[in-house]
Amino acid sequence: MSRFAARMEALSVLYEADERDESIEDALRERLQIQEEGVVTDLRVLPEYAKEIAEGVAAHKEEIDRIIRANSTWKLERMGVVDRNILRMGVWECLYGQPGSTGAYINESVKLAKIYCDSKSVNFIYGVLCAASGRNRGDKGEGPKSIELKV
Repeated sequence: MSRFAARMEALSVLYEADERDESIEDALRERLQIQEEGVVTDLRVLPEYAKEIAEGVAAHKEEIDRIIRANSTWKLERMGVVDRNILRMGVWECLYGQPGSTGAYINESVKLAKIYCDSKSVNFIYGVLCAASGRNRGDKGEGPKSIELKV
C-alpha cells in the first residue's frame, strides 16, 4: 500500500476518534482488533505507516494542536473534523517525518484535502501548514526547526 493510501487510512482512524469523542489510541486499538479478528467489514487492513501516523498524532496531540492554533485564525473546535485531522497529520509529519521533506508532506496533505474537503478548506490547510512550516516566509521549511519557530 502506498504512503498516500496509508495517510487515508490514518485519517479514517483520526476522524473516527474525533467524531466519537474518544481517544485516538482507543480508535486505533478498536480498528486493529477488528483487523486481527478477521471480522468482515469495509475497512482496509491498516498499514504500518497509518499506525505510525495515528500513534504519533496521539502522542503529540497537544503540541500539534498548539502549533495549529498559533498558525490559524480559526479555533480548532470550529474547524471541520476532516480539516482538523488533515492538519494534525500534516503537522506531525513535518515535525517527526524525514528532515527536508516538509514540502512533500504539505503536498500530500493538500491531496487529501482535495479528496475530502471543499476548495476553501484546501486553501486553508495549505496556508496553515505553510505558515507552521515557515514556507511562506521564504525559507525552505526544512522541518522541525522551522515549525518550532512559529509555536
